[in-house]
Amino acid sequence: MFQPVLAANLEELAGKFGLHSDVFIAHTIAFVVLVIVVVKFGLKPIMQQLEERRNRIEEAEAMHARSEKELAEVKATGEQILADAHATGKEQIEHARQTAAKLQAELSDKASAEARAIIDNAKQQAEMDTQREKDALKNEFAKLVAQATAKVTGKVLSEADHRAINAEAINQL
Repeated sequence: MFQPVLAANLEELAGKFGLHSDVFIAHTIAFVVLVIVVVKFGLKPIMQQLEERRNRIEEAEAMHARSEKELAEVKATGEQILADAHATGKEQIEHARQTAAKLQAELSDKASAEARAIIDNAKQQAEMDTQREKDALKNEFAKLVAQATAKVTGKVLSEADHRAINAEAINQL
């Protein structure tokens, strides 16, 4: 009962607005085809590119986070290596100082011993030289005494007389 009235009203309305069913259907089909083409060839590639870009951005952010973490680890490792090297350097310097002090003490002791040996040797040499000079002077004095005795006594002394006079003169000195 309402259908014929509604159908008549629809045709009347369609006529007022210039709406014809076959043109409407053709426009609707063209619109659906256009939407399918736009979605398939326009929207899907754009969405795919946006998704790929989002994935690359996420990967870049993850890589950046890893890089920052690795940089922090490298810095910490570097600081630890520097601290270890500093400590090792201090130990080596202290060891070198101790070795140098020990070597200096050894060289000082050795130099002192050599100096004492040189001084002792020089003293012995001086004593030997003094003794030789004393012996030479005694011999010279004995010869002079023998010559003086020979001149005073006026006789020629034999070798035995020379020895006896020399021995007596040396004993008196």
